[in-house]
Amino acid sequence: MLKENVSIVLIDDNDITREVLRVVLRSEGYNVVGEAADGGTGLELVLRHRPNLILLDVVMPKIGGLEILPKIKDMLPEAMVLMVTASKDSETIAEAVKAGIHGFILKPFNAQKIIDTVGGVVAKIKPKN
Repeated sequence: MLKENVSIVLIDDNDITREVLRVVLRSEGYNVVGEAADGGTGLELVLRHRPNLILLDVVMPKIGGLEILPKIKDMLPEAMVLMVTASKDSETIAEAVKAGIHGFILKPFNAQKIIDTVGGVVAKIKPKN
């Protein structure tokens, strides 16, 4: 699938993290269609844009990534989800994997790590008919 055809929503409460992800992904030619600073707003964006890929922070105020992940998977089962986290906690990782994520971007990250991880997941996206 061509990078410009890949729609991405970023859900992370950290403005700097979202900005770094957006800048790196857009510089690689990806289509970042929405950003949210919390899980509730993120869920609305996901439903509105129906992206191919969601970069989802684990820990956020109000509603965290692990709370909205099952809702995303229910409503948009074909969407790929990468968890963005600083947590190396095995319980958190196990819970995310069980909920159906497609990988992790561990903080702190660099541009190459984002590009490599997103590229690996994008290679598995099936084009929408």
